[in-house]
Amino acid sequence: METQARYTIVGLFTLVIVAAGFVFVYWLHGFADAGALAQYRIRFEAPVIGLRPGVAVLFNGLRVGEVTSVRFDPAAPKVLMARIAVDVTTPVRQDTQVGIDAQGLLGGATVSLKGGASTAVLQPGPDGEPPLLVATADETQSLTLAAKTALTQLDGILSDNAQPLHDVIANLSTFSAALAHNSGRVDSILAGLEKMTGGGAPKPPPLSFNLSAPEFPAPQESESKALTSQIALPEPTALVAFETQKVLVAPSPGELKPLEEGQWDDSVPKLVQTKMVESFENAGFAHVGKATDGFTPDVQLLLEIRSFEVSLAAPPAAQIEISAKLLGADGKIAAERSFRATAPARGVESPAAAAALNDAFQTVARDIVVWAQATI
Repeated sequence: METQARYTIVGLFTLVIVAAGFVFVYWLHGFADAGALAQYRIRFEAPVIGLRPGVAVLFNGLRVGEVTSVRFDPAAPKVLMARIAVDVTTPVRQDTQVGIDAQGLLGGATVSLKGGASTAVLQPGPDGEPPLLVATADETQSLTLAAKTALTQLDGILSDNAQPLHDVIANLSTFSAALAHNSGRVDSILAGLEKMTGGGAPKPPPLSFNLSAPEFPAPQESESKALTSQIALPEPTALVAFETQKVLVAPSPGELKPLEEGQWDDSVPKLVQTKMVESFENAGFAHVGKATDGFTPDVQLLLEIRSFEVSLAAPPAAQIEISAKLLGADGKIAAERSFRATAPARGVESPAAAAALNDAFQTVARDIVVWAQATI
């Protein structure tokens, strides 16, 4: 019995605390400012949307109170009467303007008061009613009405420009269809732009090919005089088409075309010059080098590349033709001859074409060295 009484006391104490909290909050909300609020009536002569008790009242944008009640005027059904309670320090005067605004683009309605220049205080109404403010139709135009007006104007603009808009949409449809039809070309253009600007993943290095200098048997004693001669090889001359690192093919007579994949280690003339010097060294010549090495030669070997490509005529074959001239120390041509060789190609791809050209070059290089040795 004693335990039950104890629980009853605890429950009553809890209820008292909760009730005291509600009373305190109610006092803060309703009675804390009692006597510090001024009451006003507002007469709205046009429909307003969103007006209800609790709506904020702003004076020049600053919140000063709220709407306490809203009702119809029995004598005039089109008129709406509202009461507001605002801070007593709010300078509401006879020329204060009343309107309806919105909090943000889609926020609720607020009653807006705008101060004027008058200092005349509003007088109370008959029978002690609060002072009266009148809001005209223009001042109470709601955000919804303004939006409807704007949409009406927009609809008029669209109606007046219906045909141009239709043409624009039709042109966009045509352009879209053209892009879809040429999507492959567009991708190629974009890939080219990406390559030109350095974008995208880096390409792997291209295949690289080289020429091989031919081997020679050991020289004889009778050949010692020629082998000790000072021989200089200037860079061979060639047509512009051969001034390239690309492997060239001839689809038809008189036509040259570079293969896309693979390239020589150097341009064709420089590569031929280097490999010809190596060929003379393999043959036993002790004093041979490029003309740019800065020595005084006994003989100069002038080379001209006239052909260095793979003919695609069936069967495909490498064709090399090099003209050689021997110049003595006096600068006169001592001997000249044209050397030509062919070699079958196992295919028209870059590796097969380069291998066939290497075979033909070894034949030409060997013939040039043997001829020069015999001539000297």
